[in-house]
Amino acid sequence: MMYSVLIVIHQGHCLVIRCVAGLGAILLVLDLAVQSAWASAPARLSTAADYTKYIDQLLSVPDFGIEYYEDGAADASVLWPQISKPPYGNLKPAAPVKAILELKTRALPLLIDCLADARLTNAVFGGNKITNRMKVPVGYVCLDILMGIVPGKPVADPDCADDGLGACMNPGFFFRPDDYYSCGPNECIARPWVLVVQKNWRAQYRSHRLRFKYPPLLR
Repeated sequence: MMYSVLIVIHQGHCLVIRCVAGLGAILLVLDLAVQSAWASAPARLSTAADYTKYIDQLLSVPDFGIEYYEDGAADASVLWPQISKPPYGNLKPAAPVKAILELKTRALPLLIDCLADARLTNAVFGGNKITNRMKVPVGYVCLDILMGIVPGKPVADPDCADDGLGACMNPGFFFRPDDYYSCGPNECIARPWVLVVQKNWRAQYRSHRLRFKYPPLLR
């Protein structure tokens, strides 16, 4: 009997399916595979209404006032926009960022659900020798906010004073702003590691181990 191999990308997962030859059989197996992938997807921590109200607004921010750099992640955050020319100084966060901060503990499930969201924002990563300058997906912006409001254990080393992308973050709780591929005008595809990081954050949240702390400089 002849077989064909069908490769399906579904929510960042690669499904390799051996199908019996014939369009009807292929469609049946594909339908079952997609249903299985949906069934295995973790339940959302936030409501769809809140996600639209708060996270979707990050997509329309014209300028977050920062640019992510390979060696400057500790200084670049949407929580602390900066004036890029004299007189230098800090600005207030964009209104959608501020609205998320005001949710306090309620912001955590929203931001964790957002981590795998690969829709592009106007935030920019400067690139490096491998990655060109690129717009950053909203999932990384949400990670940026999470890192600023959940300091210390279990996600980061509270005694660390390092600098750079992911500095002081514990293994399994950080992904890079360029951990994506096949970026189009509006969206990228998240690499599997992004989903691993999201799973780790979700597990800590469900275990009640994450503690919200309002950034002191923003009070």
